[in-house]
Parts: sequence; C-alpha cells; structure tokens
Amino acid sequence: MAGTVVVFGAKGFIGRCVTAALAADGWRCTGVDRYGRTTGGAGEVDGPYYAGNDWSSLALSRFLRRCGPAVIVNAVGASWSTDPAVVRRDNVVWPCRLAEACERSGTTESILHLGSSHEYGDTAPGVRVSESSVLAPLTTYGKSKTAGASHLVRAAYRMNRPVTLIRAFNVIGPGHGTKGIWASAVGLYRAAEEAGSEQVVANVPLPETARDLIDVRDVAGLVSLAAGRPGPAVAVYNAASGTATSIRQLFDAFAAQTGIPYRFGRNPGGLRTGARWQCADTARAESHLGWTRDFTLTDSIGAALARSETASAALG
Repeated sequence: MAGTVVVFGAKGFIGRCVTAALAADGWRCTGVDRYGRTTGGAGEVDGPYYAGNDWSSLALSRFLRRCGPAVIVNAVGASWSTDPAVVRRDNVVWPCRLAEACERSGTTESILHLGSSHEYGDTAPGVRVSESSVLAPLTTYGKSKTAGASHLVRAAYRMNRPVTLIRAFNVIGPGHGTKGIWASAVGLYRAAEEAGSEQVVANVPLPETARDLIDVRDVAGLVSLAAGRPGPAVAVYNAASGTATSIRQLFDAFAAQTGIPYRFGRNPGGLRTGARWQCADTARAESHLGWTRDFTLTDSIGAALARSETASAALG
C-alpha cells in the first residue's frame, strides 16, 4: 500500500489526471485546488492560501502537518500565454511559499514538481534534448518555471529529502485547457463536427513548427511511478513521446480521424511561435522507472473530441 500524497493544483488539466493516477495506484490522495479547497478529508487550508498575491506558508505548513507524512506534488502552474504578473505569481512565488511550508511542516517525505520543456530553451532541429542538457530558458515563461523549481530543490536539500522534477513537453489529451495549438485544434474540430462543417480553417503562423506531444494520462502515469520511487537527492525525467510532430502533421491526424479537411489561413492572430523544433529523449524514465506510453496521438484526438463538459468536470 502506497502512502499519503498531497497534490497541489489537483483540479487543473494535468493535476486532476495525476491525482486519479495516484489514487488508482493505491495512494491516499489529498487534492488541493488554487483556492485552498481540498479533497481527501484533511480539511481546507486555513487562512490566506491563494488570493491575489497573498500566500501564507504558515497556513500551508499547518495544513501539511494535519495531512501527516506525505509526498508533496506541485502541479500548480500558469500557462505561457497568461499575464506576466500571473506567470510570476503561479510559477515563482507559489513554489517559493510551498517550499517554505514543506520545511516548516516537518512532515514532507519527498517533493515532486511538474516543470516544462521550455526550461531547456531553444533546441537544435534533429537533436533530442535529454535531462542532462543545460537549462537555457529564453522566454519569461521558461525562466519562471526554472526559478520556481529551484525553490523546491533548495528546500529539499535543506530538509535532506529527495526531489523529483518532471519536465513535461507539449501535453495533450482529454480535459485540455484553453491555450496552445492543441486546444485550438480540438476547439476547431469539435465546432466543425457539431456544425456539420465541410472544412476547418486554422490560423497557424508556421505549420512546419514541430513539437513533442504527450498525452496527459501518460504524464500522470510517469508522475505516479516517480512518486513511488523518489530515487537520489535530485531526479529529473522528461515526460514526452520522443517524437517531433509538426503542426501540419497534427492537423493531418485530426482530418484523418474526423474526415473533415483543413486549410491554413493567413492571419495567425498573434499566436506564439517559439522554438521551431522540439523533441525529447525519454530513455531515463523508461530505464529507471519502467515507464512506457499507453496513448497514441490518435487516442488523444479521439478522447479529446469525445470529451463533454460534464465528463471534463467529473475528472476534477
């Protein structure tokens, strides 16, 4: 029987799948959303938790003591396109407060933090980035994720507790958020199916841009494996497919599955372009943890298009 795990950000796109995977693997899960509301019977976080720029590491530490000895999972994070102030709040200040609370509580067994591929910065076309690659974030978002992770790593070092960093690449699948090319493609094809449209028009600036796409359920599976095997002082794993998929190939897959053709428009509408090519080496997670992917791109598309609002809510 696995122990207790506290998942912060448990109602988010990745967090709710992580919580479900941990529970399925026998963990006693306490989920905490961004307002301090909890599941799992530990009671809500007392005092200021997540109101504007107001956190209280003291209130968090009291809550963690009530939970008892536990693995702490941080799945809180702002997306790349959010206001810079919110990015800093969620990706830098929040991990700092959580790190302080983990130290104060005295009950932290290990820490697991969900990071981002954007911490690596630009990657060379044709080269799979590995966990040993030098971090060189170029964007505000990437820099914020690196800074946030550093707070938790330093806290784990001071507590003499292991910390695991999982750098997720482009996460796709059911229950997705509203930002990025995946959410855009799902929204366009879902609307086309509902309206009986004969074609999808997608405003994409650079269709040959390639990303490493990974289903959220596979990310959750990796988190659960890593939580049960914390390993050395600092363990790092890429959560990715190991395959570079261009935006054009992504829309080809949607068209093949739905029977609805597409064309690319000429008005990108301010969409972010970022690095032109991104792909990860996943050998470490496979060899150290025995992790394998269960979901293909076709699986992800089918699940996302079938997902109703009711079903999405049920995941939380």
